[in-house]
Amino acid sequence: MENQELKPRRRAKGTPKTGGRKKGTPNRVTSDIRGWLAKLIKQNRRQIEADLQELEPKDRVMMLERLMQYVIPKKQAIKADISDLSEDDVADVASRILNELRNNE
Repeated sequence: MENQELKPRRRAKGTPKTGGRKKGTPNRVTSDIRGWLAKLIKQNRRQIEADLQELEPKDRVMMLERLMQYVIPKKQAIKADISDLSEDDVADVASRILNELRNNE
């Protein structure tokens, strides 16, 4: 009996969620920290740039690479199984991809 009282209550499957943040509502603490960091970086930009200049070239490149991941999204490989497509379908897909690439230049 005592163990049952210590277990947290969980809502039954299928019952609607009540209380807490609504779906899609941003976490206020995360938002506050991001704002604080953005302000801190903005206020110390010249110092950060000076500190980067003092680094050895290989260390500067390494640091810039680390910082870039927060600004530039990483590309991910895309795999497609085209074994079920006919040669005409493959040619059509390749043509569409090339046209998209040309239009985005």
